[in-house]
Amino acid sequence: MIDDQAATNTPQRTNGYRFSVRFFCEKPFGYQLREKLYYQRLPLNRTTLTARQTDNRQLFNNAGFSRLLVVWGITFIAVLICLGVTLLLIERSKQVVVPIAPPLPPATANPSDTPPEPQEVNLFLLDATTLTLVPIKTERRLHRELTLRLRQVIRALIQETPPNFRNTIPRGTELNEVYIDSQQTAYLDFSSHLTDGHIGGTTAEFLTVTAILKTVFDAFPDDIKQVQILIDGEEVKTIAGHLNLSQPLRLPQ
Repeated sequence: MIDDQAATNTPQRTNGYRFSVRFFCEKPFGYQLREKLYYQRLPLNRTTLTARQTDNRQLFNNAGFSRLLVVWGITFIAVLICLGVTLLLIERSKQVVVPIAPPLPPATANPSDTPPEPQEVNLFLLDATTLTLVPIKTERRLHRELTLRLRQVIRALIQETPPNFRNTIPRGTELNEVYIDSQQTAYLDFSSHLTDGHIGGTTAEFLTVTAILKTVFDAFPDDIKQVQILIDGEEVKTIAGHLNLSQPLRLPQ
């Protein structure tokens, strides 16, 4: 027989744990013995708890230090990689050869920008003493384009009247425009003052037309073959009623 009181009150220790065994008698159909085991954790003493806490701190400190070492190692490796890449780029930049641009050729002057050289031009005017047409030499900076050169020469003839000479073209006459066709015919378009201001007479008209023709053919012997005189853009039959100007004119051979 087991003493119920002894079994109930006597604790048993196993590996730091205390077990209590109690016996209860239930008798719905008689006495039946059951054993119930109650498990209770024994309290730890202070020395054991302190030792375990110290061990935990050491483990935690060791783990933190290991993580710190890993972070430092990764950072150091990254710094080394960045430094190596930087040194490599610097070395490559030193090896790049920058091509030297060839020297620029000396600037050549554009012919259209340089002013033309003065050229000698003969303007046929009437000598007041001999009453004949004589060439008067003058220097002009003529344009390179043929039509513009012709305009310059005819305007010089209209405006030029040195002492002891007379201009056979009436004063105040204007040159409206000049044209040169593919047949080397020059069309000289004068203002109406050429006819309205003319003094008239066969000789005067002949001298006016001849002065124009000689000046043109002397300045452009290879570029112009004949001359057509126009008044305000229209063909005219005559200047003063004596010479036929309805057709292009040439100098007699």
